[in-house]
Amino acid sequence: MKTILEVKNLDVSFGEEHKPILENVSFQVMEGQLISLIGLNGTGKTTLLKTIVGLIKPQSGEVIKHTKNIFYIPQKVDLDTSFPFTVREFCQLFGAKGYHSYLEKTGTDKLLDQDVGNLSGGEFQRVMIALALSKKPELLLLDEPASGIDITGEESFYKLISEISKEEKLAIILVSHDLHLVMKNTDQVLCLAGHLCCIGAPAEVKKNAEFQEIFGKHLQPYEHSHDHIH
Repeated sequence: MKTILEVKNLDVSFGEEHKPILENVSFQVMEGQLISLIGLNGTGKTTLLKTIVGLIKPQSGEVIKHTKNIFYIPQKVDLDTSFPFTVREFCQLFGAKGYHSYLEKTGTDKLLDQDVGNLSGGEFQRVMIALALSKKPELLLLDEPASGIDITGEESFYKLISEISKEEKLAIILVSHDLHLVMKNTDQVLCLAGHLCCIGAPAEVKKNAEFQEIFGKHLQPYEHSHDHIH
């Protein structure tokens, strides 16, 4: 199985006082692997994604990318909604050949004639994912892609992301706050608490003492077995 990404001993800090945000974070991502990135607010999840794509420079450590075909979709995209273009026109501008099939896959093909500015946050995220998929990435970084989606839609969305990862052999790192759905639809969980709390398959991560201390009261029954790496 091809290695897509290696993060080694990553340290990131901000401000004049160099307040640490990420400390000694190391992990790797393999082809077709879905990793769910979890942690409380302010534990460095978005910072990690931005460091991976090069928007933030680490103080030490390294990010080794074994592909240049990486797409990052932030939680919020600043879009000038005063410019009246439709989803179809948006896709023709920014998508690649075959984007329509991915609109169908993400359930957004019925939005083609709507103005982009009238889309909900969840609808726009799905369109962005479809456009990214049309360019055949090897690594897709999604920052809270299910925000703005109701709980019923959220469950089907996570299932869809898992299916896409397997069908496209696409490595995905996905930031989420919904522990139950994360545990149900992911290969590995990467838990951040500034440092790397633990990484592994859902059932094994749940046994980690630090993870239980942080998230124990939010967990719901779910069983899944794979190897676990501290």
